[in-house]
Amino acid sequence: MSNSKKINNELSLISRYTGLKYSKYILLVLLIIVYYPMPATPFYIFLASFFTPVVLSLIDSTHHDAKDATEDFILLYTARKHNFTIQKYKNEQHSYIITLFLLCIWQIKISCQDMYEMPLRAVPALLITVYISTRIIIKIFIKHKIKYNFMNLNI
Repeated sequence: MSNSKKINNELSLISRYTGLKYSKYILLVLLIIVYYPMPATPFYIFLASFFTPVVLSLIDSTHHDAKDATEDFILLYTARKHNFTIQKYKNEQHSYIITLFLLCIWQIKISCQDMYEMPLRAVPALLITVYISTRIIIKIFIKHKIKYNFMNLNI
């Protein structure tokens, strides 16, 4: 693989990881806000979203003691700056999928039961939309920010 393709791949991985991380933080804050009118379910989703990467990293640390693939990165300084490792990226990605699955189940549960009035019935769908769009927007922003910093030598 040529260096430019490898750099673009590394840049994409770092920006995706950062987007996953910040979208999770925003979702956690929104789940805390939603907990007041809709008790129990947001709290369980909050716990699942918060502890899934931790549990996955503990499981992985007991199975593998190999070196991380980020040591071969060309953009090693940028990876360290954003606290990126391949395993953290995989854990955050799995956590993202599990959290989206739980949010979808919550939306289906609310839609099938008439337990809330209309403004509160749309909360899980709104959280899903914010979660996905925040990930995409932050990924694009971080990717352009890193490129801008390299072009202007603001390393």
